[in-house]
Amino acid sequence: MGKWLVLLLTLFGAAVLGVQAALPPAPVAADAPPSDFAAGRAMADVRRIAVAPHPTGSAANAAVRTYLIDRLIRSGFTVRTSRVVLPEKVRTRMAGRGAPATEAINIIALRPGRDPAADAVLLMAHYDSVPGSPGAADDAAGVAAILEIARAIPRADQARDLVVLFSDAEEAGLNGARDFFGRPSKTEVTLGDPLAGRTGVVINLESRGGGGRAMMFETGPGNGGMVGVFQSVVHDPAANSLAVKIYELLPNNTDFSPAKWRGLPGFNFAFLGDARLYHSPLATPDALDQGALQHMGAQALDLTRALLAAKALPDRAPDLVFGDVLGAFVIAYPPAIGWLVLAAAGGLIVYAARARRQDWTPGQTGLALLDALVAALLAAVLLYAGNLLSGGDGVTNYYDRLAALPRLEVQALLLSAAALLLTRTLIAARRSLWDGWLGLALFVLVVTTALQALLPAGAPIFAWPLLLIAIAMALTARARPGTLWPTLLAAIPSLALIGGFAHFVLLGVGISMPMAVAVFAPLVLLLLWPLLPAAPRRPILLAALALVLAAGALALWVRLDPMAPSVPPYSDTK
Repeated sequence: MGKWLVLLLTLFGAAVLGVQAALPPAPVAADAPPSDFAAGRAMADVRRIAVAPHPTGSAANAAVRTYLIDRLIRSGFTVRTSRVVLPEKVRTRMAGRGAPATEAINIIALRPGRDPAADAVLLMAHYDSVPGSPGAADDAAGVAAILEIARAIPRADQARDLVVLFSDAEEAGLNGARDFFGRPSKTEVTLGDPLAGRTGVVINLESRGGGGRAMMFETGPGNGGMVGVFQSVVHDPAANSLAVKIYELLPNNTDFSPAKWRGLPGFNFAFLGDARLYHSPLATPDALDQGALQHMGAQALDLTRALLAAKALPDRAPDLVFGDVLGAFVIAYPPAIGWLVLAAAGGLIVYAARARRQDWTPGQTGLALLDALVAALLAAVLLYAGNLLSGGDGVTNYYDRLAALPRLEVQALLLSAAALLLTRTLIAARRSLWDGWLGLALFVLVVTTALQALLPAGAPIFAWPLLLIAIAMALTARARPGTLWPTLLAAIPSLALIGGFAHFVLLGVGISMPMAVAVFAPLVLLLLWPLLPAAPRRPILLAALALVLAAGALALWVRLDPMAPSVPPYSDTK
């Protein structure tokens, strides 16, 4: 089997596996068994909630509130409301957006369990929308999912109380949630609602888009015990501890933030796909990806059912490193285990180097470490230039850039591929198989070791693909020359895993910082190195040029096309 064929099979296999893992499940129809989460049932509530824009203080918001109170009462809850006076700056901002309001009104519901003294489980979503958007995803989907979860769990199955908080004025600054959980200050935290003091765990449902898989992207402090529950009970999971750390670094908050400030454990879910629908007038029920609703609701139902039935909630424990493996299951372990993974990878690399010591030289292997650095820098430069060409060099509209995100993501893929081709052809062309492979492996090992020391939550994204390719190196070192199957088997799942996380990164920061995915370039080059066939320089350079030109065409398309119809009417150029 020629190298070209093996390379194509590897890329095709990784693409199929990665795309399959990135897709949300099919929505379940309304006639599903009562114990299941069914997006088909939840959509009835989405259509009632998101019939029109319903910002805080509006008549439409009051109509949604009346509907939700009735739905909760019919589900066996005792319901009350709580009025929240909005700060003056919030009133001014709301008035400037054409939605004047002086107060928000939280909906607080309680359905008692068998043990009223046990800590309660709280489900939370906000029922207000931004002005001008029906808010089918943000956050009618979260509200409807909670109603469906409450329906799917009979009260008889509750060992502990179930609390539902439908907060108001989230879009105006988390005002409803801040009032419920207590407003932190430099000197104290106000008590908030009495039920906040009885809450043992919080599950918040959000969105920033209109589709895709729902990621569990934030946990409360001391998450070790809670992540263990997530790992054991959630089917079709999507979670990653690096996503948690990345979100902590971003200047963003959701209604989960006030709960976290209070020190409560919990889980925050959101889907980010189809980002054009974020705060958009086009965010109607018909535009909502029902698979995204299904995925978020099903994960939250698994968690809620397990936590409500638990005799005792997990105690706070040291944070775990965790992540789903292509949506199939979750791996979770203490950060120290990462050192064992690195030690195993390093040992296998040394074993391969000793077994093929006649096929590499220290000088060329050392230069290959620089090849890896060049690949990352070249990818970053091309991605930065592409971002500028697409309009990132001037004042942009945030929502218009979100609408362009699919094109920007394809542009990033093309430019990253061009960077790898240029690195292999211009910089690393003289490296032998083992010189280049060992040098790249050592570079990734050093980078991953630094991550393990400084940011353990980020190390698995590099460590597990490194371990797989180290196993492939050890097997190849003892195989007959030209053996490629170990690399193929290691590269397919590794590339799918890296591609999935790069997709998440681009959804999160790609409109302003696509250069972030350049960090994966050395690892991708390492995974593909033995499969890259020798080819004349000219055709490879022409292929790289074609990729750059195609990316440039996409960038100009983004730069020159008119403002997207999905942009909120109140948005400015920020």
